[in-house]
Amino acid sequence: MNLFDRLFKKDDNFGVVVGQSYDFDILGVQRFRQVLKLSIDNLLRPKPLLTQADPFLFVNGNTLYLFYESERSGDRGEIRMMKTIDLQNWSSPLTVLRESFHLSFPFVFEFHGGIYMIPESQANDSIRLYKGNEDLTSFTLERVLMKKTRTDDVSFNFCDSHLLLKDGLFYLFTSVSYRWTYHLELYYTDDIFNHDFIKHPQSPVYVGNDYGRCGGSVIHLDNNFYRISQNCSESYGGNVSIHRILTLDPNNYHEELYKKDIFDVRKEPYKDGGHQLNIVMFDDRYIYATDYRKVSWCWYQFYLRLRKYFKM
Repeated sequence: MNLFDRLFKKDDNFGVVVGQSYDFDILGVQRFRQVLKLSIDNLLRPKPLLTQADPFLFVNGNTLYLFYESERSGDRGEIRMMKTIDLQNWSSPLTVLRESFHLSFPFVFEFHGGIYMIPESQANDSIRLYKGNEDLTSFTLERVLMKKTRTDDVSFNFCDSHLLLKDGLFYLFTSVSYRWTYHLELYYTDDIFNHDFIKHPQSPVYVGNDYGRCGGSVIHLDNNFYRISQNCSESYGGNVSIHRILTLDPNNYHEELYKKDIFDVRKEPYKDGGHQLNIVMFDDRYIYATDYRKVSWCWYQFYLRLRKYFKM
């Protein structure tokens, strides 16, 4: 790549869409009625907000919470939250978790009355468990669940980690990129607060950039478990696929491809793809949260590359 291409190449930017439907269709992502959109904008302003991605929904009482990654150009990603009680009026975005390293993929769950978050913290080569305060406006570190030293063969450790509680065991899904190929690893434990995770005997349960990295947490609906994967075979954030988990226990794991590439890239806002899907029930409706990718040029990225190239 020559200097011109390096300085003026386009980048992946992400926004968030939340929609509702009274009828459940896990494949009906683009048929829902939109209730919120976090757009990619301010591209001409200093340090534009280029990434609003990895949306997770969480229902607590009569309130629906939206947690997501927020990143301005040149800064580290942090976790923000918005909430609503009627799907029409949303609170202003509030930063609920910031660290000295990049954060994304804020998987939020409830257990024994506490509300916890496992954000992606692969920049720290760790999986970290945080506990929320009473109104979920702040999260504090509870425990480091796993930690590894990155080797020359590892591009990323612990991508898009999340838990599934089944039959009294916590199953941990996480992806490691060995030489730029994703390995979906599986672990389990009976106690996330006191015990270590045990590696599943079939781990890694998938190897490949087409389905080896998750695009959201496992969805439990209609007595089925669905694993969401992101298709990175051609580019990061290309699309999202759905797998139905058929067997999951301490000795066996089996899944089948339910639907490949669910985003219709012929239509907005997914013409450049997307890499996240989350679904919950709220107010007798199915609420969908996705992100969408836009490949565009941003002057601030050019400025950062120019500084790096000339060591300014």
